[in-house]
Amino acid sequence: MKKARLIYNPYSGDRSFRMRLDLVIDKLQRGGYEVIPHRTMSVEDIYLSISNSDYCDCIIVSGGDGTINHVINAMLQKDLDVPIGIIPSGTSNDFAAHLNIPKRVSHACDIISNGNILEIDVGKINERYFVNVAAGGLLTDVSQKIDINLKNTLGKMAYYIKGIEQLPNFRAIPITIEHEDNIINEMVYLFVILNGSTAGGFKLAPDATAHDGKLNLIAVKSCNLMELFNLFIKMLKGEHLESSNIIYLKGEKFSIKCNENIETDIDGETGPLFPLNVSISNKKLKVFTPINHI
Repeated sequence: MKKARLIYNPYSGDRSFRMRLDLVIDKLQRGGYEVIPHRTMSVEDIYLSISNSDYCDCIIVSGGDGTINHVINAMLQKDLDVPIGIIPSGTSNDFAAHLNIPKRVSHACDIISNGNILEIDVGKINERYFVNVAAGGLLTDVSQKIDINLKNTLGKMAYYIKGIEQLPNFRAIPITIEHEDNIINEMVYLFVILNGSTAGGFKLAPDATAHDGKLNLIAVKSCNLMELFNLFIKMLKGEHLESSNIIYLKGEKFSIKCNENIETDIDGETGPLFPLNVSISNKKLKVFTPINHI
């Protein structure tokens, strides 16, 4: 029987995963895995758990994008080259959504048991890895500032409430983007660099995949409130990439500079300070995915 380390965050989302733990173990045992559960106590605890998982045939993680980010960073730092299974249980599960991994626990377990593995790209921003998104500018640190009880009670609505609170501070910032042989100096509200297609529940890069060897940079230029409102409507329709208020670049490497002290975000966790060197890592990640995922 294969061994699976199950790392779960008991505080993710509505905190209900712990009530389904027996179901998860039962499903995975029937799928051929001996499950070794590990309840995370802290971020440091995740790295310690991975360092003691050399003997495992796969790593399974239940949590939101932030928990997944730390597990993947721990695996890549240790060069632990085993598949990862995802059971989404956070408030925001953008990476799982991009891979079409369902929120229903039993169905997510079935995907792991079926054994279909996709090798995906990994982004690197300075010394940190990310699998879904790296972002900077205004509103990108919303997930870091939300009270955990509010987030667990209201779910994604908590993000919107916190975003509205920050609107009085909504202003453009000056950034310099170096991409291939181009240098772009622009005032922007925010930028995101996607490995997948989804961030914040929006499909910002509809045609992107996490296994094409490319990253997708999308930045929202400074514009008036009416133009900004129309741009968000276009985002809902997937028509925003054609807007003159959007910078859209695709490539393997970007350099981004900003002379202001603006926070960055990596998969929902606090990111590094500027300047940012963002690229496709030479490391890959094996992920259990639905058989019909492209």
